[in-house]
Amino acid sequence: MKRTKEKKLTSTILAVVLSAVFFCTALSTAVFAVNGDDDSSSETEPSTSSSVVEDDSSEPSGESSDSSDESSQPSDESSNPSDSSSDSSNPSDNSSDSSDPSDSSSNPSNSSDNSSQTPSDSSSTQPTSATPQQPTTPNPNALAVGTKFTVGNYMYMVTGANTVSLKGFAKNVSLGTLQTKNTVTYNGATYNVTKVGTGAFKGQNGIKKVIITKNITDIGKNSFYNCKNITKVRIKPNVTIIRKGAFRYCSKLKTVNITSVVLKEIKTNAFNSIKSGAVINVMNDPVRKLVKAAVPSNVTVNMM
Repeated sequence: MKRTKEKKLTSTILAVVLSAVFFCTALSTAVFAVNGDDDSSSETEPSTSSSVVEDDSSEPSGESSDSSDESSQPSDESSNPSDSSSDSSNPSDNSSDSSDPSDSSSNPSNSSDNSSQTPSDSSSTQPTSATPQQPTTPNPNALAVGTKFTVGNYMYMVTGANTVSLKGFAKNVSLGTLQTKNTVTYNGATYNVTKVGTGAFKGQNGIKKVIITKNITDIGKNSFYNCKNITKVRIKPNVTIIRKGAFRYCSKLKTVNITSVVLKEIKTNAFNSIKSGAVINVMNDPVRKLVKAAVPSNVTVNMM
């Protein structure tokens, strides 16, 4: 019994010792682990501190970068002088703006051009019937008023610096269709043909048709008097007056077309003794009334 108790005590002691050893081992292990964690934490702390230092050191670099940015700002500001120099180039722009006065100075010429154009524009809006052609250049070689000359089939007489009247056929010329010219050039001078002269074609029985072109404004006294074979007359836009006896005794004249809307006057007997039943066609009512009052009752006046 005693031996058994000793064995139990021994085993109990041994168990206690082993437990103590195990406990000490575990404790030392835990302490070591704690110390190891502390050591690692202490080791990591310098690294973190060093990283902080590096971060701090990076901050000065950041500050240096800021300073470099700030130093770059003067360069930007220094670039601003270039901008200001570019702004200083604005004087050139301003000079270009100052060139505006030259433009504005050119504007008077433009305005003068415009002012010069305005009359031409306004004249262009006027009826062409009211604006016969005029030579645009002076005639340095113009003949004296009253001088006669022949060009082609017709003879002319100078009536002004740039104008002539048609005086008749050239020598030994006779035409079935007589068509007046708008302009004629002689000896380097150009003239507008503005009138059929007094008695110009009186008694010319070879004429069958007459065309009065646009520069003629005046059909003279007895200009086609007693031209017995004329059957048709066409009077274009700018005729303002048909004088006394102009077509008197044109006994075969049966058709007259007057396209002039500026006709203002028909003198006595201008169409007397033309063919009975002849027809005169006109463009507007004022001209119709004017013609109607001037022709015999056996002549009909119609609107075109």
